[in-house]
Amino acid sequence: MTVTLQELGPELLDQVGPMCARAFDDYPFLAELFPGDAETRAKVSSRFYSATVIDCLEHGTVHALVEDGRLAGVAAWLRPGAFPQSLRRQARFLPTVWAGLRHFPGRARLALQALARLERYHPHTPPHWYLAAIAVEPSMQGRGLGVRLMKRGLELAAEQGDPCFLETAKESNREWYRGFGFDTQRIEPCFDGGPPQWFMWRPPG
Repeated sequence: MTVTLQELGPELLDQVGPMCARAFDDYPFLAELFPGDAETRAKVSSRFYSATVIDCLEHGTVHALVEDGRLAGVAAWLRPGAFPQSLRRQARFLPTVWAGLRHFPGRARLALQALARLERYHPHTPPHWYLAAIAVEPSMQGRGLGVRLMKRGLELAAEQGDPCFLETAKESNREWYRGFGFDTQRIEPCFDGGPPQWFMWRPPG
């Protein structure tokens, strides 16, 4: 089957959360913030990534890789000026908050701390494209699909002469992003006792 790169359509939205949850199952930020059963953690992360992608559909762009109607990968970007989010947009994430409280009540303080630090360490100027999420179905990783997603987003930023920003809590990801021209701005844990988080910036061009 051929994997096509396209704009994410509404017919694929219900696949986004579960696919991202599978892709990020071993992601240090989530695994340490919500320790224990992977299936329970996926219930929270699936809601979060669904909300993230919907927000990017309205305030940025979302590219999808599709094989025979199945979502193989996704990259969600917020356009320049779309961060920080308004209170109305933040309210879209309330179902994620409720899911986190229900499944991991003892981690609520750390989850709120993580959200606050992520916003604090995110540069507000100059205007830039923000890679809010990029994920590839685990069974399809290693085929260059993530590269296709990244290149399409960076092409869009280059067309408009804009810089880009992202963060990652996985060291191997940091090296991968460096291959696309991102440099580390700072390294900080996003919650007490959490893993290091790399905040990375790519200048225009």
